[in-house]
Amino acid sequence: MGKIRYAVPNFFTSLNFLMGTFSLVLSSMGTEKIDFLWIHQTTYLELAAWLIVYSVLLDKLDGFFAKRLNASTAFGAEFDSLADLVAFGLAPAMLFFHGLREVSPGWASDNLPIMIVGLSFYVLCAAWRLARYNVAQTGLKGYFVGMPSTLAGGWMALSFLLAFKYAGSAFPGSLASGLVGFQILLAGLMISGFYISKLVSRKSKAFNWFQIACVVTGYIFGLAMKFPEVLCGMIGIYTTFGFIYGLIKRGEIRESLEPVGTSTQSDVAL
Repeated sequence: MGKIRYAVPNFFTSLNFLMGTFSLVLSSMGTEKIDFLWIHQTTYLELAAWLIVYSVLLDKLDGFFAKRLNASTAFGAEFDSLADLVAFGLAPAMLFFHGLREVSPGWASDNLPIMIVGLSFYVLCAAWRLARYNVAQTGLKGYFVGMPSTLAGGWMALSFLLAFKYAGSAFPGSLASGLVGFQILLAGLMISGFYISKLVSRKSKAFNWFQIACVVTGYIFGLAMKFPEVLCGMIGIYTTFGFIYGLIKRGEIRESLEPVGTSTQSDVAL
């Protein structure tokens, strides 16, 4: 396959980068109704959020093919980090910023400094998280330190989709405040020292099949842009039990750490 095998993961990284870029553009275009592929009468804001979900799904594929094709490179790792910063750092932050100004204009006008703080803190934490991952000198296997940016971006997009689905295009101030607070919480978790378990093969075949079923379900509903409730429930279970398991194993994890060479892995969550 030669050089072609290196192009495959970079192709998915490029799509991830573009989905994040398109989301940035669409999030500023408001709640005007449009028809997009099989989705009828969606809004630009909803589409911007779903494109972030698409980026989550694509981010898994570049790492998968890089490993399967033995096509991991330093260039690929750097490119992946840049794409992740756009798709899971800038795009979700701007979705919240533009989105809340559109659906809760009164609250946004009164709380603009808080929105700017939330946006700034989230983007900076995403950048710190990705930089820390790339230069990590530990032999950590099976866990992430802090919430992966991919997971944080997914939470941002899905929480906005859920709020829009049930509150419509007029968010009450309490909901807007809650979303910004959630954004700040996610930002803090990205740079925290908490361990969260990765989705990796386990000894239990039943549990492995459960993981596979969840991933497949996530791709089906995510690509179809349907049932954000199901997707939120799935990542909610993963986030909760992933952090709890990491907390239980914290002492064991720290004892196993050993210095290694510079990491070239992708920052993937699912």
